[in-house]
Amino acid sequence: MSSIEQNVTSITIDDWGLTDYRVAFDRQTAMVSERLAGCRGDTLVFVEHPPTVTLGRRANQDDLLFTEQIFSERGVSVQKINRGGLATAHEPGQLVAYPIVQLKKNDLRWFADSFLQVVIHVLADYGVEGYLKDGEPGVWVEGRKICSFGIALKKWISSHGIALNINNSLHTFDMIVPCGRPSEVVTSLSRELGRAVNMTEVKKSFVRHFCKAFAYVDKY
Repeated sequence: MSSIEQNVTSITIDDWGLTDYRVAFDRQTAMVSERLAGCRGDTLVFVEHPPTVTLGRRANQDDLLFTEQIFSERGVSVQKINRGGLATAHEPGQLVAYPIVQLKKNDLRWFADSFLQVVIHVLADYGVEGYLKDGEPGVWVEGRKICSFGIALKKWISSHGIALNINNSLHTFDMIVPCGRPSEVVTSLSRELGRAVNMTEVKKSFVRHFCKAFAYVDKY
């Protein structure tokens, strides 16, 4: 048994529902400060965002296919943020998961790979085979990207996380160069299955696999 498996701890699951991206960002920032100060324990946040494009630290205006004025006219927010990576999109019906946790190993690669394997296990629960690409953050299904990934660390406290396409329309992705790749094809779990997916069940699956991967007590 590994040291991680021996160190079983509890985690709080917060579900914010549909929340403006900037509001969620500010909440995350406050939670990281509280976690650093020892005022709160580890928390896994679920949230959905209105149509939003986020630009990571390596992104620039070339990742946007339209002017920010057109984004505004179409009701899409553009946010420059402190996670790694380039441009990605958020929409209602997409499952966003933010772990505000103290890493149990000071190893970013281990955390990232373990986190993305959680997504792969969730997809497998629906009979969909996901996989990773070496050196590229995210999860793919038959060459189509289904999950974006980007995190930030502050003294080994994580924030940001994954955006897994479940029932979202994917229209916002047509306005950007996803992760710097113009030819990238984006998909969703509902599109792969040909039917809508129960989001509550996806969250239950995600919590189960996340808790197993990182040795937390599953109370969801």
